Amino acid sequence: MHLRRVPALTAALAMALTLGLSACATTVSGSPVAAAGGSTGEKTASGKPSSTKTSSPKTSSKAGEPKTTEAEKPSGDVKITTKKKTEGYEDCDILTPEDVAAAVGATKGGEKGCVQSTEDPFSVVLFMVTFAEYEGEARTIEVGGNTAYEVKEKGGDCTVLVMLTDDPDEITPAFQATVTPIDEIDPCQIALKLATKGFEKIPNA
Repeated sequence: MHLRRVPALTAALAMALTLGLSACATTVSGSPVAAAGGSTGEKTASGKPSSTKTSSPKTSSKAGEPKTTEAEKPSGDVKITTKKKTEGYEDCDILTPEDVAAAVGATKGGEKGCVQSTEDPFSVVLFMVTFAEYEGEARTIEVGGNTAYEVKEKGGDCTVLVMLTDDPDEITPAFQATVTPIDEIDPCQIALKLATKGFEKIPNA
């Protein structure tokens, strides 16, 4: 679901930031852990401060719709060398504007958040902890000893998803880094740098 929003970010930089920030907000209030079984609904205090087990089906049914559409889930064995926490931190704060600018090789970074932009070269970057789903062909790689997927999209965007845990009782969460190139850059190489940096900064479980 979130991967489909990213190509729209190339339309205009300002519009991209607005759309992306709202995408980030929905991710925080409907995190993968909360949608997994409803029992962890209380952690989504930002959107529903009084979430209980009885009210969580509302959020899980809403989150359940995109999970069963055409987005593909990773298949095969998932290697987890280092389990990472999927809650207890703000995913939009994982990477700083300095981290993003360094990965892109840009002279100027943007504002802090799940969606950031860079100048010279121009790019838009989206990152978050989300469901391990993607659209299109994925190449299996490794980041920090964990299974990861590199997904090239038709619009030129590139996404790297790093698996955070292999808990069979929850929908597998991953750290996603997506790069939308506006200038001539290698988005997959940058997405891999961002995913690696983000994975390193997420606390171990």
